[in-house]
Amino acid sequence: MNKMVILVTTSLFSAFLFGTIKTNAQTTGYQVISNQSASRVAPYHNANNESHYIWNLSHTIKLHNLENFSTTTWTLERVAILSHNGKKAVYFNVTDRTGQFSGWVWHGFLKGGPYQYHEDSNADGLNLSDPANTRDFSMLGNYIYGKLSADGYLAQPDLMKLTQYYGTRHTNNLNTPFKDAIMSENMTLDPTNLVGIFEYPVSDLTKMIDPNTGDILLEDTGNGELGNTVTAQIENFLKANHTTRYGLWFNLSGSASNGTLSLDLVYMGIKN
Repeated sequence: MNKMVILVTTSLFSAFLFGTIKTNAQTTGYQVISNQSASRVAPYHNANNESHYIWNLSHTIKLHNLENFSTTTWTLERVAILSHNGKKAVYFNVTDRTGQFSGWVWHGFLKGGPYQYHEDSNADGLNLSDPANTRDFSMLGNYIYGKLSADGYLAQPDLMKLTQYYGTRHTNNLNTPFKDAIMSENMTLDPTNLVGIFEYPVSDLTKMIDPNTGDILLEDTGNGELGNTVTAQIENFLKANHTTRYGLWFNLSGSASNGTLSLDLVYMGIKN
């Protein structure tokens, strides 16, 4: 009789246990349709300050609440499609910059671009791509040349050729004297009147983009200061050498989101 009681009790307990597990699975009901790496690593921030959860991939465990990360810039790493009750939704796998917090969140709870710390009256509004490409090169160049022209500075053709000479071949020609470079390129410049700055790459790019906090990602949102900082740097150099004629060469490459964004910069002037 006691054995029967034990068997019945055990059976009831097993039925209760597995029944509970089955019910939880039915309640969750999320299926992973696809899960793949993001086409490009990109920064995101919260779309609003409301309470939205970051989940594990199977959508069974709440890992974090977005309202506790109102100033965080998230990095998109993977994209998944989950199905629930016959409806499909896109989820982003994101990680904060420290790598301590990560998980899956419905894509509509995030907005593209890094969190903006402040409104910057000196922002250039360029919205560079990530990684930088030829479009960004043209956009930054047009911005700088336009600002210099508006401020009364003139691009001198031979100086433009000379800066290109040192810029595109700087690994071999960095120590080439001005007079030798001028002769090799058939230019009509007086080498004794030339001054120049050569940076391969610039050493303080983060501060050039965001002097306050050094957030390099701001240049991807139009809130960086790179265009204005480079322009001001060149103008200060020309003013110090009492000239309005300049030559400029630069190269922009790499990615802000993975920390490889780089700017090579050469500018020269003719002393009056």
